[in-house]
This record gives sequence, C-alpha cells and structure tokens, in this order.
Amino acid sequence: MKTAMIRLVALAALASGALSCGGGSAAPSCNGTGCTCMAAACTCSAGTDCNANCGASPCTITCDTASKCNASSTVATTVVCADTSQCKGMGGDASHITCNSSSKCELKAGANSSATCAGTADCKLNLGAGSTVSCMETAACDIKCSAGCTVICATSAACDLHCGVDGGTASTVCPDGRKVCGSC
Repeated sequence: MKTAMIRLVALAALASGALSCGGGSAAPSCNGTGCTCMAAACTCSAGTDCNANCGASPCTITCDTASKCNASSTVATTVVCADTSQCKGMGGDASHITCNSSSKCELKAGANSSATCAGTADCKLNLGAGSTVSCMETAACDIKCSAGCTVICATSAACDLHCGVDGGTASTVCPDGRKVCGSC
C-alpha cells in the first residue's frame, strides 16, 4: 500500500510539471496592451507592443496581423508571425520561427533550431549548429549560422548564409541548390 501511494504521489508530481509551462513551475510573463498568456502560449493582438519572457521554460508566442512582438527564453522558443507583424525572438536549442506574408522577423537561437520564411517575409536569423531554414516564395533570408546549417531557398527567394561564429566563413552551394555551412 505504501509503495502504491509513493507511486501515485510521484505520478502526480510528474503530471503537474508536464502540464505547466514547459515542465517548469512558472508560466511566461507578458506585458503590453493586447498581450495575453495561457499556460505556455502567449498571443499579441494587432497594433501592440508585446513582450513575453518565458525564462527557463519553453513557450510559444503568436503575433497576430500588424502586431509587434518579442519573445525570450533560455530554452526552446516558438514564434509565429502573421502578415505585417514585426517579430523578434531569443531562444535556446530547438527554437523555431515561422514568418508569413510580409512580416519582418528576427531570431537568435541555439543549436538545432529551425525557421520558415514565406511570402515576402524579411527574415534575419542567427542560429546555432545544425539548424535549418526554409526560405520560400519571394522571402528575403539573411542567415548567420555557427556550423552545420542547411538552407533551402526557393529560386525566387533571396538567401544569404554566413557561416562560423563570426559569420565570416562563406557557405557552400550544393548540387541540389541547398546552401550549407560545411560540406554537402
């Protein structure tokens, strides 16, 4: 009976940690008119300045059309940027940003992060090793990556990939059109 009770308490503790913001005990803080958070997700309404600070918990911030958003976390951060929004993010490993239509996005993130820029989005990215970027349609992507990154660039998109910690090493263009930091 005592063993069953200990297991039940352990399971309850694990479940409560998994259901809170990123497994941590604190939900993200958000300030700015039109900024709301529920659990690990924040939303910025149109026309407002929104700042979400997630600390050491992963979080997602959605920037509605024409909003101005900033998200930061020391672990994975996800930023979804709608048409005509201005989005910035700083996250740890495995962060992600999606820039749609004519949004303007900036992300500084750790290793194995990813970015998708579509439409006429303007993306400026500083990513850690092993990260990937898809620059689609007529998006403009300016990428700095420490090592081992891959950029898939549509023929109508503008992609610049700068490699190395300081961004001073040229990227390699592979036979299939990918740009990489390192060899194909």
